[in-house]
Amino acid sequence: MPKIPTLHYALFSPPARACMLTAKLIDLELDLKFVDFSKKEHLSVEFIKLNPQHQIPVLVDDGEVIWDSHAIMCYMVSKWAKDDKLYPKDLVTRARVDQRLHFESGVLFQIIKDMVARIIYGNETEINPKTIENAHTAYDLMEKFLNGHEFFVGNHLTIADISIHTTLLTLNKLIPVVRPRFQQTSMWLSYVSRILPENKEINEAGAEQLYLRILSCLNENRKKVGLAEIQPEEKFPHEIERNLGPLLNRPAEEHISKILKY
Repeated sequence: MPKIPTLHYALFSPPARACMLTAKLIDLELDLKFVDFSKKEHLSVEFIKLNPQHQIPVLVDDGEVIWDSHAIMCYMVSKWAKDDKLYPKDLVTRARVDQRLHFESGVLFQIIKDMVARIIYGNETEINPKTIENAHTAYDLMEKFLNGHEFFVGNHLTIADISIHTTLLTLNKLIPVVRPRFQQTSMWLSYVSRILPENKEINEAGAEQLYLRILSCLNENRKKVGLAEIQPEEKFPHEIERNLGPLLNRPAEEHISKILKY
């Protein structure tokens, strides 16, 4: 009997959730091993032997160790999926899926990393205007990717949609994907939330964990300097909204031309 592959994960992690959801879509059973970051288990000798970069997720399949969510998702679909719909074998289509995956890791996920660095480790008291501008730039690009399509590559769900969705679900709680400016992206986000298996239990629950962690640290920083707390779902301080007035009215092309190179 084949051994069940093991996934080392934490639910707050968008990349880990992307792998878990991919497994659900292809009916792959995983042995889930929780990595407790509060106990610094990701820095343990045992874990660093698996992944010297001490990041999650990590997949262990019959002694082979694979990390990076995109690599794991591609591997799982290629090995265990009944067909190639989630990661098409057609070279042109696959190249487009790969491009969207690089967009997720190189642009979209970097916005969350920027917030974590500034707020959890940098003691900032509000979401930085540049961070919000970069998010809106990314959303503008996503509108272009989705133009005339149901999903990010054509009209079929792929691992690019899964990866982008797990990251955007958290980001949307902090820097909203507002209508009508980001109409297509907002509709896509809602639609994919409905069709992903166990989205509420896996994706929404994990996104809420990360959102509340960032919000908690933001409020701790604000308390130190005598600023009022931000309540859940308030998104970001109102003074930032006022400062962003000119940015929100810039044409999409101006945002895209200034996209941050991470």
